Amino acid sequence: MKVLILTASAGNGHNSTADKITKKILSEYKDAEIKKVDMYKQFANKIKSWAFEKGYAFACNHFVGIYNYFFKKSEKSTYENRDKSKSNKEVYPMMAGVLNEIYSFKPDIIVCTYIFTAIAITNLRRYYNIPATVICMTLDYGVSPYWECATAVDEMFLTDDYMIEPFLKRGFKRNQLIVSGIPVGDVFSEKTDIIKVRKDLGLENKFTLLVARSSFFSLKPKKLVAEFKKIKQPIQILICNGKDKKGMEQIEKYLKKEKLPHNIKQYGYIENLGNIFSASDLILTKGGGLTLTEALTKGVPTLIIDKLPQQEIYNKKYFIDNNLGLSVDKSHSVSFWVNKLLDDKKLYNNMIENINKIRKLNTLDVFLNHIKSYKKADYSIIEPLIDSKKQIIKNVDKKRKEAIAKQKK
Repeated sequence: MKVLILTASAGNGHNSTADKITKKILSEYKDAEIKKVDMYKQFANKIKSWAFEKGYAFACNHFVGIYNYFFKKSEKSTYENRDKSKSNKEVYPMMAGVLNEIYSFKPDIIVCTYIFTAIAITNLRRYYNIPATVICMTLDYGVSPYWECATAVDEMFLTDDYMIEPFLKRGFKRNQLIVSGIPVGDVFSEKTDIIKVRKDLGLENKFTLLVARSSFFSLKPKKLVAEFKKIKQPIQILICNGKDKKGMEQIEKYLKKEKLPHNIKQYGYIENLGNIFSASDLILTKGGGLTLTEALTKGVPTLIIDKLPQQEIYNKKYFIDNNLGLSVDKSHSVSFWVNKLLDDKKLYNNMIENINKIRKLNTLDVFLNHIKSYKKADYSIIEPLIDSKKQIIKNVDKKRKEAIAKQKK
């Protein structure tokens, strides 16, 4: 089995998903040949690649309002105007690289972890034969713009049933749509003994707040420690800082000044967060689809901060509307909710009940079971690719324009 995974470095979720799918396939097919390709890093020019990778984080850190304005504007894209959508031309410069990669590697399966990689495949399939089975998945709880431009995938894995109707309206066929849940590591589905996990990690057995400080986490170290100070009962606080060493040092500095009654432990980058999640009663995080799903799968309620990119605002709304977590905002601070949950066990238990109703376990198994059913791709009928990058774009664009002309009739 040969698998080509097309991903992108806009945030960490797409590459993280690619790694999880790779690990899952290799657990069943040890001789599988898997190649992961970042479409923008590999095939875009250096300026575009840099802007794509760094620009997303910069916009979310400093200009999230502007980012959200353009995101909302993009939502006006519809199935009817899909061939006119600017998202098609966005992938044109990278299509030749993608097609050459496919024809040289000859994968049986192509996994797209980012929407624009699926749009590239959809455009290429206007003119070129791609015999591999192509799959893609949603990694959020809202339906992002431009999915109507990615309909040539063979199977589309969705977060939940409520996404079926929106995807049908965007031109997908019902037999393309698989409800799987967002793929997270199997470790989050494992049943664990919280007391034993805490003991193994050298932690105290008391109410534990996990702070998942990931990219563009809007609560600054000083504010975070100030919130800890306002928590009335002594609790245990675990702070995962990822690769933010500066933020970790700042938090440590403020903690030394305050001398709080809580048991507080800081961590840097952790490869496997499963045990830390298993030791926690509550997780403070932003609205990333993967982190929220990991918490949901593990059965832990969340506190979700503000100042989020639009797709994470939709994720937050889903969790709040379904009583899976609580909103940290101007009226409801971190300390407000922690104090309330410590006093009101009914509120906490209601969230646990809702989580148990909604969460999906072992979501990667759904992907693996489908992958097992895919046929080996036949490249014997494919002639060697001699078209230049310019010709590939010309061939695809001609088909796109023909589709627009046909629609006008």
